[in-house]
Amino acid sequence: MKISFTTLGCPSWSLKEIVENASRMGFDGVELRGVKDEIDISRLPEFTTDLEETKNLFSEYGVSVSAVDVSARFAVVSSEEKEKSFEETRRNLKVASQLSAPVLRVFGGRIPEGYSLNEMISILAGNLREIAGEAEELGVKIALETHDDWIDSSIVSRVMEMVDHPYIGVLWDMHHPFRLNHEEPEETYENLAPYIINVHVKDSIIDEEGRIRYVPPGEGDVPLKRMLELLFDGGYDGYITFEWEKRWHPELMDPEIVFPKFVEKMREWFK
Repeated sequence: MKISFTTLGCPSWSLKEIVENASRMGFDGVELRGVKDEIDISRLPEFTTDLEETKNLFSEYGVSVSAVDVSARFAVVSSEEKEKSFEETRRNLKVASQLSAPVLRVFGGRIPEGYSLNEMISILAGNLREIAGEAEELGVKIALETHDDWIDSSIVSRVMEMVDHPYIGVLWDMHHPFRLNHEEPEETYENLAPYIINVHVKDSIIDEEGRIRYVPPGEGDVPLKRMLELLFDGGYDGYITFEWEKRWHPELMDPEIVFPKFVEKMREWFK
């Protein structure tokens, strides 16, 4: 089992702190979703002019880049939005390739007003297929996350069937189909199994006011252990990535505390 964390969970850490802490805490990799104030790593000198130093830093500490995450949305209809998403994806595909990251995460996004779900399934699939060849040339797979209006695993499966390309797959965010679409793990896994190339682990509870509150893995009621067992029994050999959204929710527990909790829980569940 290879474990990593997304840098959403440590927005105050420098890149050096990210890599040093990943190594010290027992992580195999890091999923890059921003560093400090910049969410798009392809705009940072560490991933452009100073890229060789960055590669040496990761190598020195024995930490891999498990994935690169972008904000690009592919369920878009306007040419302006599409070009913006393609341009962001292309920039980051190059960075991911240079860092030997196997996956680039993208979003579907919200279904535009006036468009039906069936229309957007075709548009999303077409846009993903359009960029698939560039991803293949760079050796980086693109993963559509179960997020936004794309949390129904049966719908995501239809998208993947239409794309039908080995360099387009799914990032199974284990929280959203269960919590927001009320799917049991077995249903989600059955629908997505052929396409899963990355996973995000996060847990939550519903508090007294009916709101979702994120908690460390194993302290909520998302059946993460069952989900992970399905993955491992099915032969999944990619990264298990802890997503702790402290960048968006500053009130969450600090990474110095919660990241080791994740490592401990994974070791407890899968000795």
